[in-house]
Amino acid sequence: MINEDYELNLVNKAIENAPAWLNDDLEGIAKKEKIKLRISFVISELYSRYTFSYRHITASMNHSSEWSTTARERLNFIDNNIDLIQYMIKRMEE
Repeated sequence: MINEDYELNLVNKAIENAPAWLNDDLEGIAKKEKIKLRISFVISELYSRYTFSYRHITASMNHSSEWSTTARERLNFIDNNIDLIQYMIKRMEE
């Protein structure tokens, strides 16, 4: 019982300390879709936002690599925190 409380406390702290951009993206995906969100769909949507796109092209036209760096960091965060994203989706649906 104590172990479960500890794990729940860790999950709550991780969700509280999640980056604001991730919360905003998840809320945007949830508002756009009126169905129950599945982790595979959410990860696919997040990847489509940050993989190579017109944002990378316009940033390179302005001789700025800031968007590429930001997108790479966010994709790395997404890859390393899939469980956290799943808990965040579950919390949003409650």
